[in-house]
Amino acid sequence: MIMALSNLMVASSHMIFDNKISFSTPTIHDAYRISRLVAFLIVLAVLADWARMLTMRRKLPPGPFPFPIVGNHFQTPSVKPWITWEKWAKYYNTPMLTLWIGRQPRIILSDAWVASDLLEKRSDLCSSRPRLVAMGDAINTTTTNQTTLEYGDRWRLHRKLMVSTRPRPPQKNIRSLTAFKHLAVGSQAVRNYRSFQGDEAKLLIRDLLETPDDFELSVERYTVSTTSIIGWGRRIDRKNDYVALQALKMMESVNLVVPGIYMMESIPFLRKLPPWLYSLPTALRMGAAIAARYFYMLTEESLDNGNKAFNKIMMDAQGKHSMTDLEVAGLMANLIGGGVDTSSSTMLSCILAMACFPEVQEKAHDEMDNVIGHDRSPSWADIDGGKLPYLTALVKEVLRWRTVTVLAGIPHANIDDIEYKGYYFPAGTNFTGNMWAI
Repeated sequence: MIMALSNLMVASSHMIFDNKISFSTPTIHDAYRISRLVAFLIVLAVLADWARMLTMRRKLPPGPFPFPIVGNHFQTPSVKPWITWEKWAKYYNTPMLTLWIGRQPRIILSDAWVASDLLEKRSDLCSSRPRLVAMGDAINTTTTNQTTLEYGDRWRLHRKLMVSTRPRPPQKNIRSLTAFKHLAVGSQAVRNYRSFQGDEAKLLIRDLLETPDDFELSVERYTVSTTSIIGWGRRIDRKNDYVALQALKMMESVNLVVPGIYMMESIPFLRKLPPWLYSLPTALRMGAAIAARYFYMLTEESLDNGNKAFNKIMMDAQGKHSMTDLEVAGLMANLIGGGVDTSSSTMLSCILAMACFPEVQEKAHDEMDNVIGHDRSPSWADIDGGKLPYLTALVKEVLRWRTVTVLAGIPHANIDDIEYKGYYFPAGTNFTGNMWAI
């Protein structure tokens, strides 16, 4: 048997060398046929995926008709798209609008009751995060930052480190922040910050009186300083402080969450292109890496300033829970994201409101004169005691009138398939709230 196979192999080799069996060189015509076949297969794959989108669309809320690959990308304006979404929601007469970002649907919630049903009452199913490209994969935060983490053990760890669950006694100064365990934000934790918030507010009033033309920088210094004390035990006493400038620069990344602005959100493959062909992904990666390194080094360096704050908690947690440098930097940077732009935007909106509605400003001023007088500043006791109802209502109205998060923050996603109002949402569906419409 073996001898027969060897003889056959020898005979075959002779046939090849004798040109009895030959392999022809591909011609231009052959290459053309192959390219046509490849193009046909690509078109077939695109059409098959488009058919999948249209089939899925039948079970989703109404919305503009999606195109293959790009979805509704070119139909969505890049500036203030939430205004257009509100118009579409009215046109289709739906509180839930389906917007296709590339090949994936995004559900835009335009009704408060629907948003409450899905994101609050079904929070056990809709507390995860969808896969984000610009704000996740492109800047390496999908698995390292609490704001983009999918629901799971790591997400629970990050939340446990950040959110207060139990009340603490009032704190007297920055050094007393060492009494923290694993909390930085939350309705109970913020009560611990009232002392230095009051001090920073007095400095803000001083800055506004001395340099009224720089009121925006004064407000931003106040919010950055308060957040910096919580996170790093460090006051910001200058408007052009380097930490403040870096914090404000980081807030520019908030626009990454707005759907439809960047093409790579619709075509994720674009983020892998070389910078000479598509420079945005590389620029985002480099900027995110520099920011992460900066906030981690700031956290390490601030341990030696004697004012132990949340930085000490995070550095201890890194060793205890095997957290990466990126996770620590992300959680520390999230303090900036949650405490700087939000507060400063609301305060600036309040200044705008007072300029637009002087009669409201006069009523608030009269209440302060009648209750507080001219010998002291308002205190938390005045607020808690209900002595300033008009001023309290004014602040709440500003929060409603000009909400900080027009898109209700980071999108949510469901961890399991759900049905709601006759529609079917597969696991991982992106739910985005349109606060402008709500």
